Order: sequence, then C-alpha cells, then structure tokens
Amino acid sequence: MSSKFDAYDVLGIVVPGTMLLSWVALCFPEMATNVPKTSFPAGFSVIALTALAVFIGQLVQAVASICEPLVYKSWGGRPSDKALDAGIPRFLPGETAKRIRAKLEAEIGDSSSGNSLFLFAMQLSDGLDTGRARRFNTLYAYHRALLQLMAIGGLVFCASVIWGHASTWSWGEICAAVLVWALLSSLIWYRAWQRACYYVREVLLTAERVLDDRSKERE
Repeated sequence: MSSKFDAYDVLGIVVPGTMLLSWVALCFPEMATNVPKTSFPAGFSVIALTALAVFIGQLVQAVASICEPLVYKSWGGRPSDKALDAGIPRFLPGETAKRIRAKLEAEIGDSSSGNSLFLFAMQLSDGLDTGRARRFNTLYAYHRALLQLMAIGGLVFCASVIWGHASTWSWGEICAAVLVWALLSSLIWYRAWQRACYYVREVLLTAERVLDDRSKERE
C-alpha cells in the first residue's frame, strides 16, 4: 500500500498524520485502553490505522492551508512577493530578482501584479518538468504541515495537562516540555521559511531559463 504513495503523500500527509495520532495516544493513553477489543485480523488493523493516519494528515494539511496567511505574516510577507520586489537575502539577490521580473513582465505585461508574475513563472517551471521545483514544493508542504502539527500538538498537550496523562506531571516537567516545544516550533518555523525561499528561487530561476531558451529560438 505504501508503494502507491508519492513523496508528497508520505511527507506531507502520512508522516504528520501518524505523528499526531501517536501524540494523542501518548497524551491520553486511557483512550486506547477504553477501546473495546475486537477480533479483527492484524492486517486489517494496520490498514485501518494507516487510513486513520492519512485522514488526520489531510486534516492537518487543510488547517495548515487555512493558517498559511498567518504564517506569511510571521515571515514578514509572502516569499514569492518579496522575491520579485527586492529579492530575498541569502537566497535571491536583488539584481537577480529585478532581471527575472523584467523578463516575466516582457511576456505578460509590466502592469501585472507580483502574484500574477509568480503564477506565470510557476507555469513555466512546471512545463519544463525538471522535478526540482516539485521536490522543493513537497518539502515546503511537509514543513508547513510540521509547523501546524506543532501548534496542534501544543493544544493537545495543554488538554493533557488538564484532563490527560500530563496532569500527573510536576510543574517542572511541564515547564521543561513547554520549553522543548517552543524550541522545536521555532526551529521548524525557520526551516519552513527556508524551504519556501528555496522553492520560490527554484521556480524563478527555472522560469528564467525557459524564457531565455524561448528568446534564443526566436532569434
């Protein structure tokens, strides 16, 4: 069954779904003990848990998509818009961004918005189909899901402190867990921003290569 999943399904859906399912079981172990025992075959149980993990992963991705504007605000703006306006430090120099923007505007008009220009660049990049942009997009979706997973996991832990297994912990243990959660969340937030910048850079550079090839063919 796992052979039917592509990279996006495994990284962006199955992994977050499995992690959240496991975290809920750890925070509320009594939920597993209260489930009535059944005589289902072991193979069916594996399929059922996999299906549940996929379902939960899809929910995580849906929430991550809804919350994406808030993530962009925490980054200071959408990376694609910032890249075409002035570049992205360490990832895309400003002069490179201006050069690519000029080539894109020459194709679809200089009155187009930054979002329209980037959508056109995505179309060009997908048409070339080198696989690099798709891979970077998959990694960005994975880290975006992980970022949302940390937020949901934090809420589950708070509920566990009140009603679940963590209610038996000392305040020192709870504070230590919150500190670890905050550090991991900050690291994943930064890593997701990096992956978004890598994806934007790859799309723009690939689109420029396509436009340069078109220009050579016309000449």
